[in-house]
Amino acid sequence: MGIRLLDAPVDRRDDPRARTYIVDHVKPGTTIRRRVQLSDNTNGPLTASLYIGGADIAKGSFRPTDKGEPSELSEWGRVSPTSVELKAGGTADAEVTLAVPASASAGERYGVIWAELPPSQGSNVREINRVGVRIYLSVGPGGEPASDFTVDSLQGSRRADGVAVVLAQVHNTGGRALDMSGTLSLADGPAGLSAGPFPATLGTSLLSGQTEPVTIVLGKEITGGPWKATLEVRSGVLRRQAQAQITFPDKAGTSSPPTKAENVPQHKDKGILVPIAVGFIALLFLILLVLALREYLRRQKAA
Repeated sequence: MGIRLLDAPVDRRDDPRARTYIVDHVKPGTTIRRRVQLSDNTNGPLTASLYIGGADIAKGSFRPTDKGEPSELSEWGRVSPTSVELKAGGTADAEVTLAVPASASAGERYGVIWAELPPSQGSNVREINRVGVRIYLSVGPGGEPASDFTVDSLQGSRRADGVAVVLAQVHNTGGRALDMSGTLSLADGPAGLSAGPFPATLGTSLLSGQTEPVTIVLGKEITGGPWKATLEVRSGVLRRQAQAQITFPDKAGTSSPPTKAENVPQHKDKGILVPIAVGFIALLFLILLVLALREYLRRQKAA
């Protein structure tokens, strides 16, 4: 069984997080509505119950609370219908309503919209099967708190199996929780070697003010270095780049000292400059096209 969000606010249409999760900022007393779609990816019918549960973020992880544990979002929200019958290969939609009380205090709340199948029994183990859509709901007067982060350090290490790994310490300096993703590339290595890009291991979530490691797994073939490491980290539309010279230990199960990362200013980040330049060129072309069309029409009228 699968579940996905069908709606996103117009002002967040370019934010990939808003197409996957509810990440709204609202004032107290606001009611928001979103639709989710369930899908049956099996060869038989399914019956799923729908509800909202709480969650928190700790030690770099988004952690849903147990079913039935009270939370503000489970009190504020409801899902309609509360149960759906799915045909094999079919889909069904449901509406989620979150009514924030006028007395709600400022802050961010976390939760999950769950679609749950009946528990299965097997060898004395009761298994709960459910899928969900995360909720990051910021409440407060005025505009949304700004989001930002820095990369504090990069550290090369080698796992017990000999695989090279980079740990990037990321600090959430903004006012909202972040979900980190990204890639790391190596250059200027021994004999001028380069490697990557390597994807970051997904799943790191950061509360405002928290610092947690983002892990990038490379491979056994990566030698000690030194290497020039360039890390690009993203959370939604937010994007930052950092660089550092790192080394990897030869011995398995050990780590090199962390190296302070240099956060690349955005005006020097090619990943940001290139889209801006392309957009500027396209705008200039459009202006020239409009001017040429006006001149053509003027001459036609004069003739």
